[in-house]
Amino acid sequence: LFTSSLAEIDATALNANAPGLTYPIIARIADGRVPTVTADSSIRRFVQTVKIRINLVGPQSSKAQTVGYEVMTTSPITTYNFPQTRLFTSAPGTPGRQTPAVNSGTLTVTNAVAGVHFAALSGTVTIPANSSFGYIDLNVLASASEVGAGRFVGIRLTSAGSLKPSTNYKELGIVIDQRP
Repeated sequence: LFTSSLAEIDATALNANAPGLTYPIIARIADGRVPTVTADSSIRRFVQTVKIRINLVGPQSSKAQTVGYEVMTTSPITTYNFPQTRLFTSAPGTPGRQTPAVNSGTLTVTNAVAGVHFAALSGTVTIPANSSFGYIDLNVLASASEVGAGRFVGIRLTSAGSLKPSTNYKELGIVIDQRP
């Protein structure tokens, strides 16, 4: 009988680990959860918010609980096979801006930089009282395009909050497509 409470990154429990790693690396979002192929699901260099859901594993609490996390910006990979996606001439979802072209490719991946590729993060997420979920908002910033490039940023849950992280589901990598 499991009576403790832990925190896990939702997308890590729902996606396969990247080859040779103990966590998944994703380049798509869908409602902040499982990556799917839709017109606006890719994580691109345009201004957007990627909601990373943090799950409470265990009974809900009548008090808000916190989960600590740290940002991983050292990429464990050098390339990423970016999936087929719609190309945009401006921000995804902007009427009249979507082009019909479809593109996929192998990106050269380097480290994302806070303040350039994404907004700095607080390091703590709150799961409200009587809830099973909290969200880390990864704000992707408009950055210069780079042909064939991707930028890696990751999230690792830590023991800094009132909830401890699940051993198996505490890390998630994200590749931001920097292509024009």
